[in-house]
Amino acid sequence: MGKKKKRRGAAQQTQSSLKEPLIQEQPKEPKKKKKKKQPALKLMEKPNWPLTGLATAGMILTAYLALTGWLDRAPLLCDEGSSCDIVQQSRWGTFLGLPTAFWGFLTYAALCYVGIKVRNPGTHWKSGWTVSMVGLGYSIYLITISVVVIQAACAWCIASFTIMTVIFGVITYQRPKELPKFNYTSFARQTVIITAIIVGGMHLHYSGVFDPMAGPEDPFLRGLAEHLTQDQAFIYGAFW
Repeated sequence: MGKKKKRRGAAQQTQSSLKEPLIQEQPKEPKKKKKKKQPALKLMEKPNWPLTGLATAGMILTAYLALTGWLDRAPLLCDEGSSCDIVQQSRWGTFLGLPTAFWGFLTYAALCYVGIKVRNPGTHWKSGWTVSMVGLGYSIYLITISVVVIQAACAWCIASFTIMTVIFGVITYQRPKELPKFNYTSFARQTVIITAIIVGGMHLHYSGVFDPMAGPEDPFLRGLAEHLTQDQAFIYGAFW
């Protein structure tokens, strides 16, 4: 009798265990890897001397050209009637009533400020690359105009173009390897678009779209003025 009771008890236990719902073990979720925080870029301890030196040279050159333009004097190596003089006296020699060299001076001054004062590596590189890109784009535009349209070359313009080209190359070479959350391709595309808009707006200005006085000369009026000058004609008038 004792053995039968034990067998019945064991059978009941097995039946009750079968009736209990099976608990499936849920797979453990893989632990999410913690993103490594990118180290903060250290501030630059010293100014960017290559950029500062080149920008200072550009400031000296353009300041000299701007002063000679305001004083109505020809720069060195720009004798009257020379290729340099033709370029300087063309309508591309001024912009918004100021010598073109003055705007170049402001561009070089901005680059000099970036080289000395801006010490955050990311801001330093982005601002320097943007300003130098705009300056290089405008320099290329002026060089193209002088060769294709004016058909004359200015040694001072070529010198400024060379300095700006070297500055752009230096800043491009100094590009930081790692900047947090920064897309170089997208930034370069945006900078090129900004440069194209600025240079395009200046071209429209020189074409007379915004200011007819800054546009091309009327050949008839130019010929008439030269004829009257050669004949030493005078205009007399009176008003009440």
